[in-house]
Amino acid sequence: MAVAVKNTPETTPHRLLDNLAVDSLLGVAYVLASLWVVFYGLPLLWWDLLGLPETFVTWGLVALSMVVAAGGLVWLGVRLLGPAPRRGVRAGIFFGLVGLLLLAFITSGVGALIEQGLATREPTLGMVLTAVVGVVLLAGMAFLFTLPGCDRLLGQVEDQGWFTAAAYKRSQGQRVRRWTIIGILALAGCGVFLMMNRGVGSVGLKEWSVLVPFAGGRSIVLLKDLQFTLPLLVTVASLWLAYRVVNVPVFADFLIATEAEMNKVSWTSRHRLVQDTVVVLVTVVLLTTFLFVVDVVWNQVLTRVGVVAEPKAGQQTSTSVHW
Repeated sequence: MAVAVKNTPETTPHRLLDNLAVDSLLGVAYVLASLWVVFYGLPLLWWDLLGLPETFVTWGLVALSMVVAAGGLVWLGVRLLGPAPRRGVRAGIFFGLVGLLLLAFITSGVGALIEQGLATREPTLGMVLTAVVGVVLLAGMAFLFTLPGCDRLLGQVEDQGWFTAAAYKRSQGQRVRRWTIIGILALAGCGVFLMMNRGVGSVGLKEWSVLVPFAGGRSIVLLKDLQFTLPLLVTVASLWLAYRVVNVPVFADFLIATEAEMNKVSWTSRHRLVQDTVVVLVTVVLLTTFLFVVDVVWNQVLTRVGVVAEPKAGQQTSTSVHW
């Protein structure tokens, strides 16, 4: 006797970290911590704690340790994301970092305005107001990540391939893609060259920092030695942009279709091109001569029959128009 057994679907328990907003914010915290370790923690360890002299060898060791640490942290971050990360988490981390940067500048600007107005009267109140502004902006950014449409938007941005090294239809449209990459890199190279020769170095900018309100003019340095670090960052960003823009599905399909249409063009031979050029030039010369002769003949004929008045000696024709 057969007995029907109803299989209940397996349900996975809800976890706190099983959320795109939480994953994105944790990724932002990991990236910030990694940047601090590489660009501030290691130099602090080498120069301040160990007290090593600033020589060529020690600078090389510091640079090598920073590169190794950056590589290890990137490897660890990829391992933490897993082989199949949640759709949209990479885009969430990127926009989270951009949002934090904008939040820092807005809070710094608002705090500077409050400091100018309350510096001599109520500095404590100004600090509280600045902190409230920063907390409200941070809460607002976190709230935006929890909106229902945010997951879909981040997933759509990530589907364009901006945050992955995978190529889209790698074997198609290679020539057009390569020339597009060369064109983008040529423009970026000109910009970097001008930046290094007439850009941040010429105006005296040394670092990029965010002012900390009510801290006696202190600031948080985001980038040091702008004359070197900024062109380097622009170069890296240009290389990534040039590689990724030709792999965005919409633009990549356009380039592939363009190369397919160019392959259908029947290019003429050199001998035929010379013949056609000679024919065109001779035709233009003959038509020009014909029109010139016709114009001269009709001018003489119409002048003799009195249709066109012959100008008298010393008479000037007026070229002004009166309305």
